[in-house]
Amino acid sequence: MKKRLIQLLNADKSLAETLDMAMYEFGLSRDKHYDVLVVAPGWKPDKIMADYDVEITCTEVHSYISGYELKGDGFLIAWIQCSSGASSLIDELTTCAYLNFDKLVFVGAVGSLVPEIGLGSLCTPEWSISGNLANGYLLENIQDYVPFGKVFPNNTAFIDNVIKHLASQGIEMKKAPVFCTDSIVCEYSHLDFIKSFGVQVIEMETSSFYLMADLMEKPAIALMAVSDNSATGDPLMARTDEQKRLYNITRKQVIPKIILDIAKMKSEKSF
Repeated sequence: MKKRLIQLLNADKSLAETLDMAMYEFGLSRDKHYDVLVVAPGWKPDKIMADYDVEITCTEVHSYISGYELKGDGFLIAWIQCSSGASSLIDELTTCAYLNFDKLVFVGAVGSLVPEIGLGSLCTPEWSISGNLANGYLLENIQDYVPFGKVFPNNTAFIDNVIKHLASQGIEMKKAPVFCTDSIVCEYSHLDFIKSFGVQVIEMETSSFYLMADLMEKPAIALMAVSDNSATGDPLMARTDEQKRLYNITRKQVIPKIILDIAKMKSEKSF
């Protein structure tokens, strides 16, 4: 854990000093070892892992967030479901800073901006543009923050190792440049500006995810399923059954398998 994250934790006055934040928020214990910590804006494991042989226990539920433990043959996964948006991801991952875990995984939906990345594609960020303000609060001086900066994954070797493993099983995961937005509804009126950065997909959290992974000093990977495509007219809302099917293959079959494979890794280089 880097010094800046410790400073953020020490300055936090939102909870009583004696309170174990991860236990209070998510029911996750510092005394356990987790092979993976999954952070999932909106996604709950009992919805997407139903077809897999894993014991899922809901450990805590609040109005907008919930915690889970996933137990399998020789592994234990911690799962935090949070609200959408960079600020929620930063706040909830910060509460888990003192948990004992090996690898960090983000899972979520992403919108495509180009025809060649179709509905249901599996993506991971090549880099992410910070089109939000939440990341500025990770700095010692918010006024030093420059929006629309480029954030790279903190451990590309780990990501490449996962991609290589998937390729050996016939699964393609595309590296794609990402734009991180604060508004799903309003982004469409700014698409020309957004596309000027050379991005191919758009979502809300991955720039913050990789900044947090760097502060936590954990190997991390973002797994994203393409839910809509503005270039081809595949909408986010009111999708057809076929559009839902393509998305859910990746969401409910491919991504859960990847999470379990990562959990079974003895180290970030063990595939």
